[in-house]
Amino acid sequence: MGLWVNNSNADLPIVTVFGRLENGSYAAEVMREEQVPYQPKWADAVDQKMVYIWPEGDQLQRIVQALNDGRLDYGTLQDYGGHDGGRSEFPI
Repeated sequence: MGLWVNNSNADLPIVTVFGRLENGSYAAEVMREEQVPYQPKWADAVDQKMVYIWPEGDQLQRIVQALNDGRLDYGTLQDYGGHDGGRSEFPI
């Protein structure tokens, strides 16, 4: 059984920005699409991805924890989300 998270919708595009940091850990923040910075969100980020999901606080914590524990592959994050308002299931 996975973790179901709401996708963004076209009327109010919300995204979650994920960052892979220099120390090998991960960070994330939910924001409106137009608020995503052009430069890395975190000063020590080596990579950053934008995913069209709108997780609740505890859901976001579970996703970041799964990334940090190696139970979720950072490279597959953009396989989730969308503008259709549906939901995405994370395998964690």
